[in-house]
Amino acid sequence: MTSSDPRPLAEELLLLCADPATGRLRSPTTFPTAVAGAVLAELQLTGTITVEDRRITAFRPLDDHDELAARVLTELDRAGGSRHRTTLDHALGELRYRNAPRRHLDRLTDQGVLTVRTPGFLGLPRRRWTAVRPNTGALIAERVAATLARTADSGPTTPAEQRDHQLAGLIGAAGLERRLYRGAEGEPARRAVRRLARSLPVPAAVSRAVARRRRAMSS
Repeated sequence: MTSSDPRPLAEELLLLCADPATGRLRSPTTFPTAVAGAVLAELQLTGTITVEDRRITAFRPLDDHDELAARVLTELDRAGGSRHRTTLDHALGELRYRNAPRRHLDRLTDQGVLTVRTPGFLGLPRRRWTAVRPNTGALIAERVAATLARTADSGPTTPAEQRDHQLAGLIGAAGLERRLYRGAEGEPARRAVRRLARSLPVPAAVSRAVARRRRAMSS
């Protein structure tokens, strides 16, 4: 990845969990589902998959896709013409278990963006990740809010704006908007984020999955 390349959506979503004061990552319990959604949104943005409403209607294998994309494409290929197995909900469920956030956290650590400690708790090791630059997540959140304000009337017209809209939808699906956009000043961004979480297919699938998981945890 060069300095001009966009950071993957899954990595940006993880960095948005960094505490702006300490840099420590604090992610919701449902976050693996949101990270899986970020992977699907990334594949949609690159044209690797085509999404219509709640279904993946086509996929295009790429020569330069990474290991994760290869696994997703293999699953889609194996699904064949099955209507059930090519729904976004099914793909999200598959990725939820096969693509834990740990993979992305390790990559960010290897890149020097995060540091990791393994303190013991009741004799059990537990990894804790911290952003080297504590304001990294805040800067991403500011960029997304600026994009939402700029495109409020026209909608996204550039690839960068489309990426930020997908990330905004994932922020809403993961329930991070109140943490990132506080008070009356943050209300326009919160409204836009929630709207995109409902209207964009992949974030909407994440929202449904998160809602199901919360209902299951509360029952």
